[in-house]
Amino acid sequence: MQRTQQRTQRRFTLLLAAALSAVLTMLAVAPAGAAGKPSRSNSANTRVIFVHGHAPFGKHDCTKTFKDARKHFTNKKWKGNLLTFGYYTNNKKCSANVTGSRETPIKDVAKKFANYVSKNYTKKGIKVDVVAHSMGGLVVRAALHYTHQRAKGFPEKLYIEDVVTLGTPHAGITKSRATLCGKARQCTDMKPGSAFLKALGSRMPSSTKYGNMSTDWTTVSSYDDGTVTESSGIAGTANHEVQYKAGINHGQLITKTTGSYNGRIKYSTKWTKFHKRVSPVEQARLAVYWHATT
Repeated sequence: MQRTQQRTQRRFTLLLAAALSAVLTMLAVAPAGAAGKPSRSNSANTRVIFVHGHAPFGKHDCTKTFKDARKHFTNKKWKGNLLTFGYYTNNKKCSANVTGSRETPIKDVAKKFANYVSKNYTKKGIKVDVVAHSMGGLVVRAALHYTHQRAKGFPEKLYIEDVVTLGTPHAGITKSRATLCGKARQCTDMKPGSAFLKALGSRMPSSTKYGNMSTDWTTVSSYDDGTVTESSGIAGTANHEVQYKAGINHGQLITKTTGSYNGRIKYSTKWTKFHKRVSPVEQARLAVYWHATT
């Protein structure tokens, strides 16, 4: 009897060891980036990446640029990391920064941004939200557009859950601003009717094709921007479109964090009447928190 029990115990031990070995083998050969796609949710735990706009002198201090916005998110109990992404060689204090200048095509910046998100988050099964100012919105738009197109040099997929653009020239910058901007490549890319803008299509990129996460877009513009017209800031159909008529200039779209302002929002295809709305930065926070902005 004792020998029978010992043999049974040995068989059980061998089977357990074999099963454990099989599990470890599967884990060892699992391909990189095999983490599952995250689900959409209303959450203040998601990482938010702030992307700056064009810099006339080719450099930004990312901490300074987004100081007010990040402080506001923190004050509103946002728990996810509040990161910054920069794309000029001479930038300072960015969470992540890639090399480049005003002569770097926006598509090339978009490629670097897309691969940054893919390597650090998507391949690890982590989703992110993005709040972009001015040209930064075109960087993000192109990153998603060309990723969905499976363009050369772009990653296979991106897990970007929500994008908010503040004062982004989706249909180009104003004529006077284009003159001031000059002939640098990024300036010509932002001129109305440029080849770069035409290639992006008429809708904000949002697709689950090839394993991408469907992206919810909110575009925000101001009648008093001065750099981007109220129509250009919301050009290209987005899930949600918001306009302010309250004396808010281009830079203030990322610094106005409190108060109420005269504005309107488009639900589906119909605009509301102008009424008192939250500040642009609070609008951005709400937009990356909820499935649908309010």
